[in-house]
Amino acid sequence: MKSYYIHALLACALLLALTGGEARGQSIKTNVPLLLMGSPNIGAEVTLTRQLTLDAEALWMPYMFKKHEEVFRAATGSIECRYHVSPSHYYTNDSWDGFYVGPYALYGQFNIGLFRHGDKDQSVRRKGWGVSGGLSTGYKFYLSPRFKIDINLGLGYAHLQYNKYKLGGEYAGFPMEQKATKAWFGPTKFGVYLVYNIFR
Repeated sequence: MKSYYIHALLACALLLALTGGEARGQSIKTNVPLLLMGSPNIGAEVTLTRQLTLDAEALWMPYMFKKHEEVFRAATGSIECRYHVSPSHYYTNDSWDGFYVGPYALYGQFNIGLFRHGDKDQSVRRKGWGVSGGLSTGYKFYLSPRFKIDINLGLGYAHLQYNKYKLGGEYAGFPMEQKATKAWFGPTKFGVYLVYNIFR
């Protein structure tokens, strides 16, 4: 988990470097469905040019269940460049609404083990990291000068690397399999965000 925080700080530094102190529009946001499920998350978006913005997000899933030693923990961070195709509602802070598209990159660490088949011996836990990159698209709906709804979907490639363990029992701390990998093509990012414009 320590390396995740280092990567998150580097992503924030990159965000600040790319804006060069000239960013005019700033907003913060949260992914509402995940927040309602008990997963803290926050994002920020800054305006770079008349139609280009830079978006960064961080998410933490803290779930752990004692009954079967189940765990569902993840921490992710992502950065996304957005091109607003036909922007509307231009304010003094250069904040845009409407349709956007652009590339994104995502990094995360996870520790996931769920009770399956009613038998702990047949259940496994996977602990590792993953990266993803692809194309993101979405639409921002105007609610008021301060608030928006942002619906976002990312499609791309994800690479996971993990160690596999038994879910519980005497040997739960010893890996059954090390550095296993898995690739995925398809949806890797989705959110319905409540956005707040810091400067109207």
